[in-house]
Amino acid sequence: MSRRLKSILVPMLMAALLVGCGGSTRVLHYTPTSLVAFGDELSLITPAGTKHSVNLLKTGTTTVDCATYPVWPQYLASTYGMVFSECNPDAVAQPTAVMKAATGAKVADVVSAVEAYRAVTPFKPQTLVTLSAGLNDILAAYAAFDAGSLTREQSLSQVRIAAKQLTTLIDSITAGGAGARVLYLWPVNLRYSPYASAEVTRTGQEDRRLLLDELSTAFTTALTPGPDTGSSEVLLARVSIEQKISDAPGMNAAALSAIGLTNAIDAACTVSPLTACTTATLVEGAVATNGSGYLWASPQLPGPQYHGWLGQLARQRAWETLLPLD
Repeated sequence: MSRRLKSILVPMLMAALLVGCGGSTRVLHYTPTSLVAFGDELSLITPAGTKHSVNLLKTGTTTVDCATYPVWPQYLASTYGMVFSECNPDAVAQPTAVMKAATGAKVADVVSAVEAYRAVTPFKPQTLVTLSAGLNDILAAYAAFDAGSLTREQSLSQVRIAAKQLTTLIDSITAGGAGARVLYLWPVNLRYSPYASAEVTRTGQEDRRLLLDELSTAFTTALTPGPDTGSSEVLLARVSIEQKISDAPGMNAAALSAIGLTNAIDAACTVSPLTACTTATLVEGAVATNGSGYLWASPQLPGPQYHGWLGQLARQRAWETLLPLD
């Protein structure tokens, strides 16, 4: 693990450990020996070490420092001393974290990726699987409604079907506790995103913001893996990070600063694709914090602070709720 990444992770990890231990009688905790990340842009590290977020450049260079501003599975893996081959600055001989996320992946794509992987490498309890899916299904359903090919209820039904498909996948991976352990992520709610604001402006309909919220809620409500399967959702209830996202647009500067932000309304990056966004391609207001002060990296995808929140919460969930190994 790089020295810089350790400096970011250690304080957050200590906080997570204290939460996990305080007031609890649990003695055994889950400690995986490998991690596999499946999903969409929220989990991806490309072979070049870039992410769909702000990518920090090493001082005085045009080289991306992939270990800083980790995406949430990368953060989680690092707390177990694991790295992905896509970001291995310390040249660990055998990275034990595997990246299987893909740009634009919908739930069906994630299902296919999981099936292809386990056909070669069966899941076992020592393997921690992370899943992020649903955001692109929500965006596709919204686009179909916008184009007139789906009614509002049909678009909501479409995302519910996708969520049920993901539910089935999670249950199959965990195999009632006999398979891998799973941490799965709710898609980010786009209601307060720059994308939602742009859609309201484009259509002149404030209801478009509400529809994006309804689609997100329909997905998360339908995502209900079975109990006692060795799985855990990273966002257990619509609190914590979700509450920060909903509250942040109305916060004053001091309140934003208290949660590590300077802007919760605009996107920090000026380029597309987002994997090309670096600290050299930021909007003027994001430069002072190297992009970390902006909640949103792009109109639809959150930035480094969001991934830090997720990583910390994912570690806490893994520590507190995943079934320990025998």
